Amino acid sequence: MSRDNKILLAALAAGSALVPAVLVLALRWPLWAWLLIAAGLLACVGAYARRLVQLHRQQELREALVVQQQRPAAPAEPEPEPPRQRLVRDVALPSSEDDYRFVFGATVWWRRPVDAVGVAHENPAGLAVDTLLTRAREITSVEHPGGADVVAHKLAGALGAVQRDQHGHVETWAAEVTLTLPEDDTDRLRRLAEVRKDEQLWHRERDHERSKRAYLGDEVLRDTGSAIVWWLARNENDVERAAELIGTLAQLSAAANGTEIAEQFRHLVPSSRQAPFRDGLPFQRDSLSFSGTLDSGQFFSYGQLSAGSAAGLPEDAEHSAIDHVHGLIDKLSPESEDTDRTQLATRLAALFDGAGQQDFADAIRRRYGRFGHPDDATISP
Repeated sequence: MSRDNKILLAALAAGSALVPAVLVLALRWPLWAWLLIAAGLLACVGAYARRLVQLHRQQELREALVVQQQRPAAPAEPEPEPPRQRLVRDVALPSSEDDYRFVFGATVWWRRPVDAVGVAHENPAGLAVDTLLTRAREITSVEHPGGADVVAHKLAGALGAVQRDQHGHVETWAAEVTLTLPEDDTDRLRRLAEVRKDEQLWHRERDHERSKRAYLGDEVLRDTGSAIVWWLARNENDVERAAELIGTLAQLSAAANGTEIAEQFRHLVPSSRQAPFRDGLPFQRDSLSFSGTLDSGQFFSYGQLSAGSAAGLPEDAEHSAIDHVHGLIDKLSPESEDTDRTQLATRLAALFDGAGQQDFADAIRRRYGRFGHPDDATISP
């Protein structure tokens, strides 16, 4: 808006207020008449001011249009060259493993940039392929060969974007990207993975077995009291049965630790089970007596006892030491499956091995080698 228009609007606004005031004073009209006349005149002045502003904006737009039309037209941008292509097949690319290489293939597209300067490259197609393979090599060299399918998608996304070589001679990109691994390498990786998983499983199972053996030997069968507490923890509502098993548990804990049955528990173990000990070691070969006394001088080997064919074996004696183990397994796991019973027998045999009782441990394994119940097995002396 021009300065003259601003002065005119100011004069009109002042007149709209003063003229009604003079008339009201001269004609002695009420005050509201002055307010009404002044408001109407000011509204007319405001409408006129808006009109002047619109005219001023239209004038500015016309002037800007004339200035723009008078400017020289910008030169048209050059049209890019049509892209060209070259097929690339069976190119070996490195992986993160030295002895495994991917097989790469793609359709390489390239063209000269519109803003390229200087002399064109003598072999732009070769430069485009080299640029693309360099980018692909940077990606595959850090990828594991076992994930060829995933790497192929990653490579297709990266190579699909238009990029220039380092000197700006060509623009290049790729389509129909393929990435595979030779079948022999794929099979080799699969077998290696199976071996790793089997080895991991074997280590876990071994550690688990060690943990169980340590638990049974160092805690459960450490002494008779620990064995009784362990049984009560598993059968807390059967206290009377625990009392009946004190003799059996005392015998088992003594055997597991390579010691004699504690004096306070011997009266709970039948005399036929209280094997005499030679040189302070229990269950030595040819040193188990079922006569009930140390004075009889009657001893039987484990082979004879296992077969139940020892000459002179008292009729009222227990059948064999292994029957005691079987009775203990029946009491501890009366309703368990054959596999569970066999595993428990295996753990007990390992405990006797640790106590130096290899013959007795072997006898347990022969009897529970693959059967959950001894009736299903054939025992050889």
